[in-house]
Amino acid sequence: MNPIFLIVEDEPITSRFIREIIEDLGYHVAGSAKSALEARKFLAGQHIDIIILDINIQGSEDGIQLSRSLVDDNVAIIYISAYSDPQTLQEAAVTIPYGFLVKPFREADLMAVLHIVVSRVKKEYLEGKKQTKDKFPECWLDVEQNRLHWYAQIIELSKNETTALNLFWTKPDAPITMEELRQAVWGDKSIGDSTIRELINRIRNKVDTLSIENIYGTGYILKK
Repeated sequence: MNPIFLIVEDEPITSRFIREIIEDLGYHVAGSAKSALEARKFLAGQHIDIIILDINIQGSEDGIQLSRSLVDDNVAIIYISAYSDPQTLQEAAVTIPYGFLVKPFREADLMAVLHIVVSRVKKEYLEGKKQTKDKFPECWLDVEQNRLHWYAQIIELSKNETTALNLFWTKPDAPITMEELRQAVWGDKSIGDSTIRELINRIRNKVDTLSIENIYGTGYILKK
């Protein structure tokens, strides 16, 4: 696993500095954003593993607010901020970040945090993969390549199909509501129930032996 980064920082010099260090370490940076709105556009179109997130960014939504909205997205947050007062630290701590750097920071400081966070993310990825295999021994979901390894088959999926199936994968035999699916796949976009039903039907058609059952008035459930 080679983690994919997103930098959310509205200072161009700092953003370039961070990007150069990440890429020098051999990791991929999907892009840079200056606001929560720009960050969401990246997150909607590409899988991101780690976000370097400045707390004070452009727009009405700050970094901590953005992080709160990503709690179900399985993404690691490293905060950077010029402020380290008790209130800022307390608000940041509630979101359970993977790291916190106070500006101005040195190259060595960032590299140390990156090594620790990348190691943790890789470990969690392997543990999650193992848990998936434990629940479904003959298959596993590759969220990076958008592929389902289903017994002897390799089934190509769209990003939305992968995200939805991953939600079911982590909660087998548990009800998944329409709102959970809406938030997991589309975030804050206004998506109707018919679009969700179409997505589930596409997954069913691709994996016809996968038992995703309707729960009337609630949503769906994946039967092991």
